[in-house]
Order: sequence, then C-alpha cells, then structure tokens
Amino acid sequence: MFPADSLASVRVPTLIYAAERDRFLVPRFHAQWAASNVPGAELRNVPNAWHFAFMDTPGNAIPTEDGDLAADPPGFDRAAFLARLGVELCTFFDETLR
Repeated sequence: MFPADSLASVRVPTLIYAAERDRFLVPRFHAQWAASNVPGAELRNVPNAWHFAFMDTPGNAIPTEDGDLAADPPGFDRAAFLARLGVELCTFFDETLR
C-alpha cells in the first residue's frame, strides 16, 4: 500500500506502534517495515499485544478471522496499555510538534 520510496519522503515526526503478537498485521511485514522506511521514525513494540490491543474492549465477544476482538492474550492488560498509550501519544505530539 505504501511503497518504500513514498515513505522515504515523509518529513514529519513519526511514531509507529507494533503489537508484538499481531497475527493479522505481522509486525515485521507492516509496522517494522514501515518504520525502517520512514526517516527518523520511532518504533515502539507493545509486548504480548495482538491486533486489537489499540481499541477499547467491546462489551460483547466479536468474532473475527483473527480471533475475538474483545479478548486479549493472557497477561495483557488492555485498559492499562490504552491509558499509557494516551499519555505517550500526547507526550510525543507535545515534544515533536511544537
């Protein structure tokens, strides 16, 4: 979707997160690849997270081809991660987009 040469022309501060256990967008083919092709991009790996870690937890199970949207890997605390993510994103924008 995004050729390496187009990513090479990105000149804004870029922060990319990778869910370590994402089976849908496997990090080495997506987040890690994009980060390696955007000059100066910062990549943050989210340990034990999978694809849906970046979304609020729905109140019901929602089955998908990649598993239940409401489920998390054992030991992953989505609520704590999302709280931390909100702080990290605000900090990143405050520091880089002044």
